[in-house]
Amino acid sequence: MKLATCLTLTLAAAVAGATPPAAPVEPAAAASAAPAPAAETATPATPATPAASAAPAGGGAERAFAEALVGCRAATHQGPHPFVRGFVIDHAIAGETDGACAYSQTMPGEMRMECKLSVEGRAGLAAEFRAQAEGRMSGGTGEQPAWTRECEIVTRDGKRMPMQSG
Repeated sequence: MKLATCLTLTLAAAVAGATPPAAPVEPAAAASAAPAPAAETATPATPATPAASAAPAGGGAERAFAEALVGCRAATHQGPHPFVRGFVIDHAIAGETDGACAYSQTMPGEMRMECKLSVEGRAGLAAEFRAQAEGRMSGGTGEQPAWTRECEIVTRDGKRMPMQSG
């Protein structure tokens, strides 16, 4: 993901009074998608996947999740947080609801980000997963990607705030 997005997510935790945990944290409210398999995999949220079909190495999991996101197909993916050591982000695509793609991810501080992504929003976030697969992370603390306007941060106590205003 873009550095700007990850920084904003971490900063949002601090603004909400949360402190990033030293170890993985379960989401405050379970996502509607099934639990994800081992880290660095992208698995459709369907019946158990045989071990023989483990995600491809070398960024294949991120690329597979990006394609599921573009098609808004139910899937899950786990990956390490780029800045909070030991925190594993659980990404989930729940499918299409009311013309938008339901995507969520866990965040430090027992928070989560929930998005209702348009076709353009899905393409933007998918591009970030592809860049991550290629080992390219870019960005800064400046302008956020357009897709973040389609997301909300849900705090530990259930309060919702826009990921980005405007």
